[in-house]
Amino acid sequence: MKNFLIAARPKTLPASVIPPLLSYIYFYSRTHRHEWFYLILCVVGSLAIQLATNFFNDVIDFEKGADKKRVGPTRVSAAGLVDIERVKVWAKAMLMITVLCGIPIVIRGGVYFLLLGFLSLYLTYGYTGGRISLAYHGLGELFVFVFFGLFSTIGSYFLYAQTLALSDKAELYSLGSIFGFLTMALIMVNNLRDRVFDAEVNKKTLATRLPEKAYRYLSIAVVFLPYTLLGFFTEYRFFAIMILGLPPAFQLANILLNKKGADLNDGLKFAGLHLIFFSLFLSFVFMNGYTI
Repeated sequence: MKNFLIAARPKTLPASVIPPLLSYIYFYSRTHRHEWFYLILCVVGSLAIQLATNFFNDVIDFEKGADKKRVGPTRVSAAGLVDIERVKVWAKAMLMITVLCGIPIVIRGGVYFLLLGFLSLYLTYGYTGGRISLAYHGLGELFVFVFFGLFSTIGSYFLYAQTLALSDKAELYSLGSIFGFLTMALIMVNNLRDRVFDAEVNKKTLATRLPEKAYRYLSIAVVFLPYTLLGFFTEYRFFAIMILGLPPAFQLANILLNKKGADLNDGLKFAGLHLIFFSLFLSFVFMNGYTI
């Protein structure tokens, strides 16, 4: 169990659970309807996809030699703690859970969710493996923004509401983008930390493609962009509370600007805290700032 938890990368898991959960809170605040069954399916399915991606990443980075000089948290494959075939079994088990959650989702959501489901299943492996290998071609940040931001947030809202009202679209795209940026901050800490060795093993992340200073500044911009998107919401009389999310944001920005190598691991903690705090305060806004 201990090695399973190490490979699961607990600090990354809020990024999969929070977007469909906040989407539900936003949905409920506007409709006062409950869709508990589909909330559970979205949260469990999204969590299973994240776990499968993490497990495949653990194995594939080891097989490609990208974890030979780790400065980040322990990887069970590279450390020899677990046989890679067992880690692959864990990943495949998570894919099966995703499929089971996906069946009623597709029945309710239709063909678009079927296509999105197939793409999601493939990219759990294709994020680091296969011919596309997004993380090895500088597309990791885009993948996270689109899938853990836009698709997870807007897709789950459509599943709950079964419609996307024109009046909600600007807010929903903003909400999806907010969680896209909050999640991107996690992966950007990782990529900045691993930048030097990734370049040595030809892992062409965005951090290796851009000058170091440019990537640091881009990472800091990503940390604060969620606050600029709050202006797209029509009801915002409680948004002043969002300033309480700034302390971990500033701490994260300081780490991104000044730390290198293993010292950047603290950034993962503050990126996770920022995601959680921002989400808690935004939940308060939704539950208190909207009327039907």
